[in-house]
Amino acid sequence: MIIFDYLGEPLQHQKITPGNTATGFSASCYQYKRYRIDFDAGTDELTVGSWIVGASSGAVAKVLELGTLTGGSWAGDNAEGYVIVDSWNGTAWTDNEKIKQAADATCGDVNGVIHQLEEGYPWKGKMAKAALVSVYANTELVCFDGSTPDQTALIGQPMAAASSIILSDINAIKAFKTIDYTASSAGIVQATFFF
Repeated sequence: MIIFDYLGEPLQHQKITPGNTATGFSASCYQYKRYRIDFDAGTDELTVGSWIVGASSGAVAKVLELGTLTGGSWAGDNAEGYVIVDSWNGTAWTDNEKIKQAADATCGDVNGVIHQLEEGYPWKGKMAKAALVSVYANTELVCFDGSTPDQTALIGQPMAAASSIILSDINAIKAFKTIDYTASSAGIVQATFFF
């Protein structure tokens, strides 16, 4: 019989494709925060629950709420407004870059910079109770003790594709780093953060 502990609410998510660079989790994912992204030149309406990506920066976030349009219209391909997001990977959004959603590469343009919301939502500032870390595609080297994995010296714990681990210590979550086990093998790490 398998017994699972209650990990809390699965509120945030992060995907890492580290390649040959040791990469850790974004503080914007393991500490609960929400952000506002203003946009203009909107052509295709963004949808709640979708993932948006900055076309030039590679910034990623999940749409939680759609703000009221402040100008233009979707039909006129000139909508202006904002979205509220979480699960931001920490990569800076670039002013005027295209916002991609699924296969649509031009939903609108980022207007300015991302703004952290200071009030008015649950779990604000709370640290994750746990992180479910899963490896896809290829083996990764991981460390969660403050050290840095290394491909050449094979330092780190190997995690094979289709394996998972639950980290239930915020210090291990903060210290987590991953790198491809084999140079340029295109490994993928997915993490869900529970609060």
